[in-house]
Amino acid sequence: MPRNQISPQDACVNSSPAQADILILNTDIPVFPGGMGCEYLHTTNLAAHANKLGLVSMVHTREHLRMKDVLINKGVHPFVWESPWIDGQHQHGNLISWRRMILTNLYHFLLTYFKRPVDTVMRDFQFRNMGWPLINALTDRKWDAIVVIQSSCARWFRYLPAAPVKVLVLHDVRALVYERKARTGRSLFEKLSSWYEAIQYRRFEKRFCQKYDLIITVSSADEKWVRDHYGPSTLVTIPLPVDRDYFRLSPDTKTARARIVFTGMMNHPPNEDAVCYFAEQVLPLVRGFFPDAEFWIVGRDPTPKVLNLGKVNNVKVTGFVPDIREYLAEATVVVVPLRFGAGMRNKILEAWGMEKAVVSTSVGAEGLDCRHGENILIEDKPRKMAELVARLIEDEKLRLSLGQAGRKVIIRDHDPVELARSYYNAIASAVAEKRQKRGVMKAVIDLRWMRPGFAGGIEDLSRSFLKVLLELDRINRYTIIVPAEVKYDFDLRNNKNFRIIASDSLLYHWRRFFMRGAGFIARKLRLDYRRTNETELLQQLGKLDAEIALSVPGYISFDLYPLLNVLIVPDIQHEYYPEFFSPQVCEERKRLYSDSIMRAQHICAISEYTRQTIMDRFDIPGNRITTTHLAADPIFHLDSSCRYRSGGVFNKIYGLRKGGYLFFPAKTWPHKNHLTIIRAIGLLRDVYCLDTLLVCTGGEREAHPEILKCIRESALEDRVRFLGYCPKEHLPSLYENAGAMVFPSLFEGFGMPVLEAMWCGCPVVCSNTTSLPEIAGDAALLVDPLNPEEFADSIFKVLTDQELRHDLIKKGLIQARKFTWRRFTLQLVQAMSEVRVNNQ
Repeated sequence: MPRNQISPQDACVNSSPAQADILILNTDIPVFPGGMGCEYLHTTNLAAHANKLGLVSMVHTREHLRMKDVLINKGVHPFVWESPWIDGQHQHGNLISWRRMILTNLYHFLLTYFKRPVDTVMRDFQFRNMGWPLINALTDRKWDAIVVIQSSCARWFRYLPAAPVKVLVLHDVRALVYERKARTGRSLFEKLSSWYEAIQYRRFEKRFCQKYDLIITVSSADEKWVRDHYGPSTLVTIPLPVDRDYFRLSPDTKTARARIVFTGMMNHPPNEDAVCYFAEQVLPLVRGFFPDAEFWIVGRDPTPKVLNLGKVNNVKVTGFVPDIREYLAEATVVVVPLRFGAGMRNKILEAWGMEKAVVSTSVGAEGLDCRHGENILIEDKPRKMAELVARLIEDEKLRLSLGQAGRKVIIRDHDPVELARSYYNAIASAVAEKRQKRGVMKAVIDLRWMRPGFAGGIEDLSRSFLKVLLELDRINRYTIIVPAEVKYDFDLRNNKNFRIIASDSLLYHWRRFFMRGAGFIARKLRLDYRRTNETELLQQLGKLDAEIALSVPGYISFDLYPLLNVLIVPDIQHEYYPEFFSPQVCEERKRLYSDSIMRAQHICAISEYTRQTIMDRFDIPGNRITTTHLAADPIFHLDSSCRYRSGGVFNKIYGLRKGGYLFFPAKTWPHKNHLTIIRAIGLLRDVYCLDTLLVCTGGEREAHPEILKCIRESALEDRVRFLGYCPKEHLPSLYENAGAMVFPSLFEGFGMPVLEAMWCGCPVVCSNTTSLPEIAGDAALLVDPLNPEEFADSIFKVLTDQELRHDLIKKGLIQARKFTWRRFTLQLVQAMSEVRVNNQ
């Protein structure tokens, strides 16, 4: 590989393993006891292994809010969306007309664009609510792994940053669920719609199972199915945990004589179908043996179809119950008559914990260590299932035998602590594997502020850096974000590892127009809208496909907070000279710079002076900040082919005489200190009898009116000229034909004009403050910027002492060669590479 290119090994350091930071995305805040109890056990026990465990979820009820506090006490850090209707009803009430239901379902179907399952659309609306909490979580810290619960949420992958390991937990295989539902459907429409969803889920789950770094299933049956049909890169099974101390049968509990119990969330379609099937086809047969047999349906959110079962004699529908154990304790038999579904049935595990005998279908028992006749009874035919239920009601000894054997299974295979350890180890292994397969660096360079002529020296810095980076790096992948007006300023034809995105392109404006229009139409139709500014931000972040961001102007844009960040800080002038800024600008700079400096993983200061001031003001440790000196644009070099250097621009265009003027390239900002040099010009005229011209370039800024007043009062109107903005190609000629470059600035983060003048063979008289002595070295006359007399004396010496003049020019060329863009670029890539490695 040529030596002028960056190799993959550049800036690579080893990192020692540490506890992982894990973030879980779950639409339902885990409640125990109750819904998602298994996730509660996993989450709280994982917190004991992880360095930090975060949870992004939603709070809809006071019960959920209480669980948030419980999770915090267990070491979980929740980032939650709280429903605005947590204390009351939705403003539209609970009644939905059939017309609105049809319109809503059609709307959801159209949102799939015929490319994905319909029920994943609902996850889009849930993600909309979770968008802001997710942003807060991603900006809180850099997570090693992000865990998404349920395959219906797999599409969230598109909104996640590139760096963390992505883990998808499949509580069931949705394609398999819908295939089985289609076989048991009661109507042609139900069968066809289920087959459609099954086909869509096959494509959907396969696509995303191959994108995630780790897939976790809850049963060996699901693992085999996923491995055979989806081919994920890494797949493990972590069974559902059961709290065996909580689900324990009390010795004094009395069992009812003939009570059959089913437990579960009753708005879950497999559960709804199961209780309807049992009540309609199995229960009447059981009553043939035991006329007083009762069927209790225990669980929250029963659907209207389930509630109607409560009208049948000896069928009880409880709805939500505060403690499911008392219903399990009194159960004679627990039934799990599921006809479709996948995964692992937590209801069986809980029943086993209570030492209850279970009768299940083969689908219901799938994935568990179920052995017919040993710890469970399995039957799919209604009549034979009824006979098994009747047999258990009659045979107490068999009930006890099955229940005790079942409890042994959960003690052996479903211990929450052991499973959490396996869960964590699987994630940690995936994290370690991704670190080993680190590959090329994927970085985004944020130049959205770079409108031509607006940012001055920082724009020159960025353009020079990118020019060298394009020459050196053909390996790492870079995304450059720029304003649309400069998108075509960079030639990327020979750099396939670079791409440019216009932040304000026509496509961007069209997307915003479309988003607002679609939102307006949805509100008018009283339909929910899934897009928000937060989801757009996360989607754009996902499209960047970057793990680290480089920000140039001293602050980090909010939308890049979730990434690793390297920050270039030109200076923190507002901390030392707040009077040079309006109160609003000063307050904004303090807020942006302070937050960005504290947030960045690494800071690159453009001078040692800037580095020391940042360390002093913000108490930043020295290993988090590096000095990366800038360099002059090659256009100023002696060997530059700039057409204007020898073309007499200074004379032909600006009417200047060689050696007959002093050159001061600076906008009229207060800190540039034009007043000192104007007074020095007056002293040269009045005291040294040297009538010289001061030529200034750069746009008019805040101090311009005061400068004009000083010129008038000093009667120097004919001795000071403002050329305004000059093309960069004109500047070398203006430098090299000047008698000297004067630079009385009060504050500089670097002082680029000093290097530019030295490259052009122009003697330099500049301030002896801030970074200027560091950049000028011994190749300039350093003067107190508040002393016009000293400035006038130094200028006089440079203009009249030829030996001194030649010595400064010679030393200036030597000093200028110490600063190169190649060194600057390599140091930046080094800093980004180290941050990337040290934070993995």
